[in-house]
Amino acid sequence: MFDFGYSELLIVAVVLLIVVGPRELPGLLRIIFDFISKIRVYASELRTGVQSIANDLEIEKISKNTNKSIKKTTNKKNND
Repeated sequence: MFDFGYSELLIVAVVLLIVVGPRELPGLLRIIFDFISKIRVYASELRTGVQSIANDLEIEKISKNTNKSIKKTTNKKNND
């Protein structure tokens, strides 16, 4: 999705060091990494939820197809 090279990251790090300062930088980085880890947790939960819904829909689809097949087989046996 995003493509960052080492040169872009180095530029961002230097600008961040100049703007924030060396004293506040560790605290800011901790806040940023905590935020990123929360986003990853939320993304994982979302992915799990979507996968669960997809599995439920697939099971429902298979169940409907199985029921149709059973009804067709039963109708054929009754007609014979």
